[in-house]
Amino acid sequence: MDIGAIVKSLGRLWAVLSALAVVCGCQVGSEPRQRVGEFFGSPVGMTFLEPEDLGRHRYSAGFGEKNGMVYTCRGGFIDIGHVREAADRTAYLAGVSYEKLMAKEEVFSFRVIEPSRYWVKISYPENWDGMSEGQRFAIADEVSICLGQYFAHTSLIWHEILTWYGFSSVGIFPENISSFSWEDSYSDLLGTHLAVEALAGNGGRFDEVMTRLIDERLDAIEVQSAKVSRRTARQIKGKWYTGGLYFLVDMKKRNFDVGLDDGYITPVLVEGVGVCADSEPEPCPVPSLELFWRYGFGMEVEIEPLTLQKGSIYRTAGVKEAGVRLRPDVHFPKILARIEGDGG
Repeated sequence: MDIGAIVKSLGRLWAVLSALAVVCGCQVGSEPRQRVGEFFGSPVGMTFLEPEDLGRHRYSAGFGEKNGMVYTCRGGFIDIGHVREAADRTAYLAGVSYEKLMAKEEVFSFRVIEPSRYWVKISYPENWDGMSEGQRFAIADEVSICLGQYFAHTSLIWHEILTWYGFSSVGIFPENISSFSWEDSYSDLLGTHLAVEALAGNGGRFDEVMTRLIDERLDAIEVQSAKVSRRTARQIKGKWYTGGLYFLVDMKKRNFDVGLDDGYITPVLVEGVGVCADSEPEPCPVPSLELFWRYGFGMEVEIEPLTLQKGSIYRTAGVKEAGVRLRPDVHFPKILARIEGDGG
């Protein structure tokens, strides 16, 4: 292992740890915080942001971060709160993964925001113990970012499933009105990709790099002013949804694309936005474990729901035994097919 590779790996690891570092009293290893997302049909209205005034990304709570909705010509509506939370989930889970890999833990679990526990079983490369510490460090550093994005993406799909069945993040009203809304999945996936880029040796602390990357990515997919975003939102009212008082909202359009079919999530664009007339949607690839497998690792992931909606979800997935955990690779396609059939 040459010194240059070690230095590069240290830089990437510092980026991971900086997301969990002491910021405004936040302890190292703290879980990411939840952002309250926007939703169409909100009785209190929606916040539309100016692209040049998004504030500073903050992993920890504090002043300066702004969340709300923007419209982009190539990515449709983007919920900035979803982007930020997805990025923080990715950073946190990359840190968890690195710690477990370096300890060579074959079975571990974690929780992230929603009341569910994820169980992970990992098999290591045959020559893992024979590698130098530097080699294991470099591989774990690279692979942990890959795992962090995969776990984050999985958890965000799970969030949409939970809310479809009536789970509420804030514990008051069920969130099925906004479940699988047309902007959520793409915004979430975008956030995981930005986190990967921020963690992969871009220099600077995680919050600082994420602040810059969000601005750059929105520019790339042709972000529009708050005025255009607001006008575009008015165009879909009465077509994509009706009503404006929470329980009276009828969602007529959703986006059930989570990338299970072709490995991409394609954004939903609004037709008739004059400034976007010549723009094409920009699909975003879902996380791949190719790098993880290439190094000789193996893995099984299971989810243990800890919510009242567990029974309904299990029946949909065809799981009859109470003690059985859900496997995303096996049960998500079944659950999503049923959900899309019910709500598509």
